[in-house]
Amino acid sequence: MSNIWTENHTNNLLLVLSFAKLLLIAMFFASFGLIEPVHSQDQAKCTGTDLMAKYQAEQPELFAKINEAADKEINGRSIFWKVEKDDAPVSYLFGTMHMSDPEISTLPDDVINAITVTDQMVVEAVDALDPQKAQAAMLQLSNLTFLQNGTLRDLVKDDLEDELQAALAERGLPMQVADRMQPWLIATMVALPVCEIQRKQSGEKVLDGVLVEKAQSAGKPLQGLETAKEQFEAIASLPQDYHVSALEETLTSGGGGLDMIETLKVLYKQGNIAAVFPVMRAAMPQTVSGPGAAKFQEALVEKRNLTMVARMLPMLRETSSFVAVGALHLPGTTGIVEQLRKHGFSVTSLR
Repeated sequence: MSNIWTENHTNNLLLVLSFAKLLLIAMFFASFGLIEPVHSQDQAKCTGTDLMAKYQAEQPELFAKINEAADKEINGRSIFWKVEKDDAPVSYLFGTMHMSDPEISTLPDDVINAITVTDQMVVEAVDALDPQKAQAAMLQLSNLTFLQNGTLRDLVKDDLEDELQAALAERGLPMQVADRMQPWLIATMVALPVCEIQRKQSGEKVLDGVLVEKAQSAGKPLQGLETAKEQFEAIASLPQDYHVSALEETLTSGGGGLDMIETLKVLYKQGNIAAVFPVMRAAMPQTVSGPGAAKFQEALVEKRNLTMVARMLPMLRETSSFVAVGALHLPGTTGIVEQLRKHGFSVTSLR
């Protein structure tokens, strides 16, 4: 097996999820009243390079190793699955990417058809998709969202203060507000492209919200597997140093963050989730270590997978369901697809 996959596999996962999963939290900012309207439309700030295409053209051996590693990841080549069991109605499992980019949020026909024929919609967290409820959850956890002592600038390296202020100004968040907020909130904010904030401010929904809207327009009931409070607690439970490091790395990455997001988008549209981990290891090996690594995987991946499956099982046994969760929760031996199989379900790839 290639070094890209075998070296620090856990750390590959951490890097990717910190870009993909934490975007969900950042999506809420534009609705919280913390951010002033972003009026400029700077498309250059929203476009990155597809690293897989770049490697294929410029480093074919690296491209081949990434694909070799991806081939070894179980359940990593599909984002849409049919879930069946003899004594249960047919359900569907769909992996999402929590963005409002039309390339991501436009629903394919087969997904629309599956929503139509099922009896309920199940998402990660219903209240997380409602800005008012998400804000209320954050206010209940003020000790996890606001610094109790000191300021953000006390935590970030002095030579990055100008970059921090520039990134916050670009996103419409005043420094005097950001200075009192926990690093994990600011790290997610800075990782989010300006255009994503602009789309959110204009009322466009992330893919998960589009799915909910489609189901509700068809009169389908809505269920959640987690609460926004649980999601915030999981992210905030990571060591503060981990989030400070993530923020600093984002500030110094130049266009690297946008390249990551563009690559994630392309891989997602291909259904090639298995390639996400090795390509990130190849792209940014210097950012995938740290004392918070093991806790990140436990809190944001493994524990949440088990929780979501436990809460999903009675729903699948009783009601034909369309289940939508982040695509990175699907692959691997601890992923939701394999966990459902362990509980006796047949899970078949559709796309």
